[in-house]
Amino acid sequence: MFAHVDMNSYFASVEQQANPHWRGRPLGVCAYLHKHGCVIAASIEAKKRGAKVGMSVDECRQVCPDMVFVQNDPPKYRAVTSRVFSLLHQISDKVEHYSIDEAFLDLDGWYRDAAEAAWALCRARIRIQQEIGDWLKCSIGIAPSKFLAKLASDLKKPNGLVIITLENLDETLAILELEDACGIGRHIKRRLNRLGIYTLLDLKHYPVANLMQVLGKAGWTWHERLCGHDVDRLEVAGERLPKSVGHSFCVPRRANEQGLILPIAVRLTERAGRRLRSFGLFARSMNIQIGFRETSGKTQNPSFFHPFDNGETCSMAFGEPANDIFSLTHGATELLKNVWDGQRQVSFLAVTLIDLVPPSGQTALPLSFVIPAKAGIHPPSVISTAVSTSERSGEIVVNQDSSTALRFARNDRGEMRERSFEASRAVDVIRDRYGDESIVFANMIKLGTDYAPDRIGFRKTEGVDVTGN
Repeated sequence: MFAHVDMNSYFASVEQQANPHWRGRPLGVCAYLHKHGCVIAASIEAKKRGAKVGMSVDECRQVCPDMVFVQNDPPKYRAVTSRVFSLLHQISDKVEHYSIDEAFLDLDGWYRDAAEAAWALCRARIRIQQEIGDWLKCSIGIAPSKFLAKLASDLKKPNGLVIITLENLDETLAILELEDACGIGRHIKRRLNRLGIYTLLDLKHYPVANLMQVLGKAGWTWHERLCGHDVDRLEVAGERLPKSVGHSFCVPRRANEQGLILPIAVRLTERAGRRLRSFGLFARSMNIQIGFRETSGKTQNPSFFHPFDNGETCSMAFGEPANDIFSLTHGATELLKNVWDGQRQVSFLAVTLIDLVPPSGQTALPLSFVIPAKAGIHPPSVISTAVSTSERSGEIVVNQDSSTALRFARNDRGEMRERSFEASRAVDVIRDRYGDESIVFANMIKLGTDYAPDRIGFRKTEGVDVTGN
């Protein structure tokens, strides 16, 4: 038996909790506070009046003229999530932090039946409102599997409770459309409609062999999910490791005019590296994606960039897995040099650390680049590492140029590598205590807080501290 707890209109509700004057009013949380800024969260009141996530500020004002807009505040949301998740850990020993506002709980062995589980979860919801914030609401789904628990929590919002059992499963699926299930979009829906499948109940009773001919292994997975079988493993905190860590930013035109493309790339790399170190992992490879504005001024879609189409992608492999600030930022700046001539207007930047591994004691090798062949780009066969030797004993110097290489006095490679790791950990400690901007590379001083700011992903959120009560 599983439960899914979904915080309703979470970012907006947290803002309304923090500011009582906004309670009961339509409110939108935005990535950027300008007319073209995207609304990433809308309050319950705003949704009732037609405002939706993904609309621009201008579009929301057209349907809801008195709507309030506020800049998103990730540290505030993480702090509240930490308290919510801490409370959920008192209900079960197996809790999956699915996203910043969602969690799955494995209830087997804790409660005798769904009724007892519902009582415990309703008490938890009351505690959330009494101990964390009375304006916070959550919907709860209880079912035999993760998939059905999430489906149940979506059926009654806000503040609802739905229990799906094997006895009422068909009755529930009969009233749901295909797109009501997480994972079925328009493309799959059209393919299923051609088979005569229009509801989730139709999908459940369709012959699984025929379904696999159309959807492959996914056809079997959907059949098992809709029959109430548990095919989705609960990924408990501590068991799941990310496959990649990255940060991206839609670059405004003024950043190009101010010459801030390289500092933005460094900040994105630093944010990704800091998360990587928090997981205790190292990256074997990294890549940079960059999008360009057309000469007409029209911004290209940053959702996907192909090396030969509307953007550039460049990848590299580390000779030895790395997670220290200096190796990562050096690699990122060298990659940027290979995809950007310093002249074209940049509209999008993304830095991703991939092929993640736990630490090892292997000896260091040079950084080697693997770059897609493009006209005008000649990849170097070997690039020196971020750590080099200083002429004066004991001196740590950040280079004046864009490579941001760290120079050490010792020639011993292992010693230099260890010192770069220690320096990175020290920087993390300083930033944890005094803030992200308390210590930065010199070329980042001109960066405002609105350039590549802190962001929260909406799926598989990591890094939320959970403390016991």
